[in-house]
Amino acid sequence: MAYPIVPAAYGLKPVSLSGGRVFSGSTRLIPIASNYGYNMFDGDVVTASGGSLVVTTLGAANSPVAGTIGVFVGAQYVNSMSQTVRAQFYAANTITNTLYGPNSLQGYVVDDPYAVFQSAVLTQGTSSVSNTPGATIGYVNPSFIGSNMYLVTNGSNGGSASGNTTTGDSAMGLTGGVVTSGTQGNTRVTATAPFRVVNVVPDTAVTVTAVGSTSGSSTTLTLTAANTAISPGMQLIVPGVTGALASNFLTVTNISGTTVTLSAAVTIASGTALSFVGYPEVQVQWNFGYHGYLNATAA
Repeated sequence: MAYPIVPAAYGLKPVSLSGGRVFSGSTRLIPIASNYGYNMFDGDVVTASGGSLVVTTLGAANSPVAGTIGVFVGAQYVNSMSQTVRAQFYAANTITNTLYGPNSLQGYVVDDPYAVFQSAVLTQGTSSVSNTPGATIGYVNPSFIGSNMYLVTNGSNGGSASGNTTTGDSAMGLTGGVVTSGTQGNTRVTATAPFRVVNVVPDTAVTVTAVGSTSGSSTTLTLTAANTAISPGMQLIVPGVTGALASNFLTVTNISGTTVTLSAAVTIASGTALSFVGYPEVQVQWNFGYHGYLNATAA
């Protein structure tokens, strides 16, 4: 397994700008209503509503939400001792010192609609995008570049997303499409969704080994033993096998017990050593119409 390990989702982290341009760290300060009742964590997607920041409602349906303004990366406010406090996350029900004006509580937001973010991949279920806290890490591979991904708020949609109050990190992540049956995983999404995959992150790629074969040329691969570490979205690599070379991006689309379904038919002899490679992190940017600056509907 690669190091470092990605144990859980951590929100969306800005890494660059579209076209490979450098991200300078630029943010915009946007007011948060004093005593706003939900946490906002570093890496949360946020929306401007009535002039103030709120946790996004971009959740189960993943439809465009007017006012979606970017990704939250911290807060500042004036406390009762007239001190300016800067925090990794906004704690619910924070009250600012109103002597310094009604907008002295503010959030830092990466609002550039062309920012590129890195995020953890979460598993997708068999029916719909999940916003349930505790979604587990999933995998994709380079064939997902150019496809779309859904946002998983990983909390109560439209309220407070879950996150870590010790580190201040968000628990939001991204996921691909549903699998038809069997275990959870990820499949490529070509339908409309908020984010476009521009790259996968090789530093944290995971490799799982197994032994198996196909019956002639087939999309069904049979393992000699079940392996729960193999997940839909991983790439199968078998040196010397046509269609399963590293450059072919042959993808696991489903797995149930010892039966693995592949994205294309290949011929693999009995007793062949197999490598399944999965990438638990991707880099994405906003699709047109999802960021508020590229959505003609005003908040």
